[in-house]
Amino acid sequence: MDLFPHRSTIRLKSYRDKYVVADSDEESISQNRDGSTKNSHWTVEVIDEDCITLRSCYGKYLTASNKPSIPGMRARYLKVTQTSLGNLNPDDPISAADDCSVTGKWSSALQWVPVVTDDGDQVRLKTHYGNYLQSNKGPPPLGTMVTHDLPRKEGPMNKRISWQVEVVDANPTAEDSDSMKQSESVRSRMAFVARTFANKGKEKIKGRKA
Repeated sequence: MDLFPHRSTIRLKSYRDKYVVADSDEESISQNRDGSTKNSHWTVEVIDEDCITLRSCYGKYLTASNKPSIPGMRARYLKVTQTSLGNLNPDDPISAADDCSVTGKWSSALQWVPVVTDDGDQVRLKTHYGNYLQSNKGPPPLGTMVTHDLPRKEGPMNKRISWQVEVVDANPTAEDSDSMKQSESVRSRMAFVARTFANKGKEKIKGRKA
C-alpha cells in the first residue's frame, strides 16, 4: 500500500488531468481540473493488505453503486457515489445499511482494490465485482462523470481506468483526529466484511469443484 498510506490525504488524477471530486450535494461524484479544493481530497483508510476505502471531505465513502449513470444503460457507466456506512444489524453482522440503497451486497461496494499498472506509475481501482473506477470523456454530462465499468482489452481505452495518485498530506492533523477515531470502528467492520466476502468466494469455488 505504498501508494495509499493509511490516513493519508490524496487526490486521484485521470489521464485528462481531471480530479475525482466529491460534489457539495454529498452524494454525487464528478471530475474537475481544479485539484486545489478540499472536494478533491480523499482520506485513505486501509482495510487490509488488499483493500482500501476513500473518505471524502464530507465524511462519506467513494462507492460503486449499482445504478446507471445514463438511463437505459444498465451494464455500462455505473454510477459512483458518496455513501455513509449505516449501522450494522446486531442480528446479522455482515448486513450494513447505507443512505443510498447502494447495492444490497454488504459494504463491499465501498471497498477498492488498488492494482498498480505495469509501469508502476499509475493505479487502477478495482471493485470486488471486477469493475474499475473510470474517467469518462465526451459531451456533457458524460464528460464530467466518474463511473465504474468492466475493463476492455488492453489498449488506449484502458487509460480511462488508470489514475495518478497524488499524496496531499501523509500525516493527519489534530483537526482530523475525531473523524479518524470514528473511522477506526468503520475500518474494523470493513475488514470483517472483506474477510467474509473472500471466504464466501472460496466456498463457491470449492462447491464448483465438488
